Amino acid sequence: MKTLKINNMKTLTILKAILLLAFSAIILSSNAQEGQEEIDTSKPTNFYSFIENNAEFQSTKNANIFGYRGNLTLAPSEAHLILAEVPVLYNDNTKGFGLGDLRARYFFLPYKNYDKLIGAFGPSVDVFAPTGDFSKGLGSDSWIVSPGITVGIMAHEKVQFFPILSYQYKSDPLTSAGKNAGLSQTHGMSFQVITPIVFSDEFFVQVTPNIKINDFSKVEVSYVQEVLASYSITPKLQASAYYQGDFTQQAHTMRLGLTVFF
Repeated sequence: MKTLKINNMKTLTILKAILLLAFSAIILSSNAQEGQEEIDTSKPTNFYSFIENNAEFQSTKNANIFGYRGNLTLAPSEAHLILAEVPVLYNDNTKGFGLGDLRARYFFLPYKNYDKLIGAFGPSVDVFAPTGDFSKGLGSDSWIVSPGITVGIMAHEKVQFFPILSYQYKSDPLTSAGKNAGLSQTHGMSFQVITPIVFSDEFFVQVTPNIKINDFSKVEVSYVQEVLASYSITPKLQASAYYQGDFTQQAHTMRLGLTVFF
């Protein structure tokens, strides 16, 4: 009973934090000035500054994971984007609660012209820091570095394609728990195509098939499908629903998000 009470308190703490951040986002959005440039986040090569709050649920073969994932994205200009991501998670199998792996991204876009067939081009790099406790099922226990190249193909006004080719380096595990689990350094790659489908000025869907090879030495190909639906409540506030299915690993992730732009 004592353990159940503690777990319920942790869950309530997460829910309170999510509600507080969501309420703050609504207040900030309502105070935003009108007459700003139209925001179009259907294209991943459009850069904006915003805070994104996500309630998250992950279902894996070994556990269910609940939590909050917050993103702070800054766009100093149309050519530069910086992102910081902070997850706070709870694993129902290990009863572990705490910080997950932090993520940082830099995206440079030297070329963008949507009037051309090739409408955008630029490199990016993602870095995941092993801040989550692997023994509690909250992190990977490894540094992950993933540079990539994005190209924008302007097929139609309502439908575009953004292929992304990425390399992934994963370091040796940092703790004995990771080593005992058989983790080791790997090199891999992924190829995904973000496909925005715009239904109206307020609503769009992104469909993203992703082919991954996590370890070149084993050459095991996995397929991941992502779907994002986004609706603009106001010009400065968006609600979203996200699904990711890794059918090879039998892992599924769902998120409900609220994004405020500034």
